[in-house]
Amino acid sequence: MLGQTFDTIHTDLGDAAIEIIAFEIGGQQFCVRTTAVREIRGWSKSTPLPGSPHEIMGMMNLRGSIIPIVNMASKLGMMPSEPDARSAVIVAEVQNAVIGLLVDRVADILTVEAKMVQPTPEMRGSFTGGYVTGVLATGQGMICFLDLDRMFAGFTIEEEAAA
Repeated sequence: MLGQTFDTIHTDLGDAAIEIIAFEIGGQQFCVRTTAVREIRGWSKSTPLPGSPHEIMGMMNLRGSIIPIVNMASKLGMMPSEPDARSAVIVAEVQNAVIGLLVDRVADILTVEAKMVQPTPEMRGSFTGGYVTGVLATGQGMICFLDLDRMFAGFTIEEEAAA
């Protein structure tokens, strides 16, 4: 159930609880379902991959497997994050590929009711909501619910490595 729109989250799950991992990028809160997440790692330097798309920072060795590291700030159209001691790499499986997602920091792992996820506001013009499938309002602010399948549609390790 990774690549779900707002409607299918509510239709499929009703009042069921969903587990999410919340993280920060550029001062904003985002989250993804934990079902996509394999592990969370502290930041360690990645090896640049010449000729790769701008959001691909490089690659890292994850227990013998080479995985691409995606700067999530760049992927979301924000200023690229500069990794520091608080940065984390969320290792996720998306589109049958394992990738590392660089975030500024991991905030929390939460269990929320699906009905707490609200639709993104409808806006006219070129804004389509892109990768955001809903918004979760909390006492600390708003958390944008990201759809990793939509974000990485058509992504394959071979394509990215050869780009």
